[in-house]
Amino acid sequence: MSSTSNKNTNLITSTLALVISNKLRSLGIKTSNNGYKFLVRAITIKVIEYDDNDFSNFNTIYEKVSNSFNNTKTPIQIDDCIYYSINHRNNKLTKNNFEKVFGFEYDEFIFTNKNFIDEISSIIRYNN
Repeated sequence: MSSTSNKNTNLITSTLALVISNKLRSLGIKTSNNGYKFLVRAITIKVIEYDDNDFSNFNTIYEKVSNSFNNTKTPIQIDDCIYYSINHRNNKLTKNNFEKVFGFEYDEFIFTNKNFIDEISSIIRYNN
């Protein structure tokens, strides 16, 4: 891969990470939680590398997240950290901004790791 191609890929990834971060913060996901950075990376991987119909790839995504952080956490620990971040959010912000982000009324069903990553990934893929 040429250096120009690497720069373009890094720019796309950085821009994508910023878009994801803005959506997560608007939903009350706290940046101080360890799982926040794992969640951003998991969504980035899902947007870039996987299609909508592949529902069996979450272990693969968590393995890729682990690898990207030099295996400091296992895929199971990453899953747990993401779960913690999603479930220890600012609920007031979540309820105030949910419809703006997702385009439908507040639904607690979204706040599982798989559903949340899938929904945010879909929004980003189709709105950007």
